[in-house]
Parts: sequence; structure tokens; C-alpha cells
Amino acid sequence: MKRKKEIVIFMILIPLLLFSFLRLGEYRFSAEGIFYAYERGLGYGPSEKILGEYELAEGGKLILGKWEGNLSAVTVKRAFGVLWKKMNDGIAGCYSRNKVVSAYTFNEGEIMGLSLNPEIREVYCRIEYGDFENPSIQEVTLPVNHDGLIWGEWEYQDNEDVYQDIAYLEGRNSDGEVIYRDGMTDEGIYYNDGTANKNVGKRE
Repeated sequence: MKRKKEIVIFMILIPLLLFSFLRLGEYRFSAEGIFYAYERGLGYGPSEKILGEYELAEGGKLILGKWEGNLSAVTVKRAFGVLWKKMNDGIAGCYSRNKVVSAYTFNEGEIMGLSLNPEIREVYCRIEYGDFENPSIQEVTLPVNHDGLIWGEWEYQDNEDVYQDIAYLEGRNSDGEVIYRDGMTDEGIYYNDGTANKNVGKRE
């Protein structure tokens, strides 16, 4: 009888200990579980939809979701073979959509973003990086999926502390026609969220 009682106690304790380990260590059994847990922890969400999951060059996975027109992003990685946790040097948070097209560089050579114009099927980005006063330039054109998600890579990879910025972008429709601009064009015309502005400046 005593042994049966001990077995029952262990059967109760083991799941409780496992549950505590997962919660306190911020582990989950799925990558999506970590994604939603961090949304709750940061005080927003849950995302209405997970828009995409992408393997990262430095290991781990990027999960992107859409919440109230904003882009939610969390980088996760495997733990103990069967569990998942957030990458220590990764990102987690809500990137507020303050323009028709929002795009951001992150990590070493990745771009993510969101378009709220369903006619935009690809986005051209001019990236400035390196020396802030005299930056190098790289251009990349990325597809926009049916959910408005923008994701891709650019060739330059260096220390994350090096300056990098999407100085100008264009949204193009399925015919390749430019229907949206943000930032300063090569001709020196400055656009703020699609509207030409006489005041020269940078994308915000």
C-alpha cells in the first residue's frame, strides 16, 4: 500500500515539476508555443495569423505574425532536441506599422516587413550600411506574399553594431509599376509614406 501511495505521489509530482521547468525556463514543445508566449509576455497579441517561419543563417528560426496590422517577430531555437526557446541574441516584439509599407533590417543580412497595400507584389530596398557619413549601398528586390509579408536577405553581413538602414524603398505592382515610395530617390526627391515632400530627409 505504501509503495502504491508513493507511485501516485510521483505520478502527480513529475508532471508538476515538468510544467514548472518549462514555464520557469521559458521552454515550449513547439516553436509556435514560444512565439505566442512571448507575445503574451510583452503585453500584446495573440497574432491573428502566423505569416511565415524562416530558417536563419546563424541558426534558429524567425517566426512572423500579424497583429492588428502590425508585424510581430520572435526568433526561436531548439533546446534539448525536443523543446524550443527564444534565441538569447535574437529579437522578440511588435514592430508597429506606421506606414503603408514598413521594412526593417535585423541580425546579419535579413530584412522583414509588412505591406498593407494588396496591389504591392514586390518591394525594392536601397540599403545604406557601414560608415554613417559615407555609407556603402546595396540594392535588393523582395517579393510580397498574399498576406503582405516581406522577408528576404541581402549580401552584406558584418558586426550588428555597424550602421545599416533602409534609406529608400519602392512598392511595385504585378506589372512592375512603382505605386509607392518612401525615402529619398536617386534624383533627390524625398517621399514620406508615398507623398512627395520638399523637405529633404531620411525614412523614419
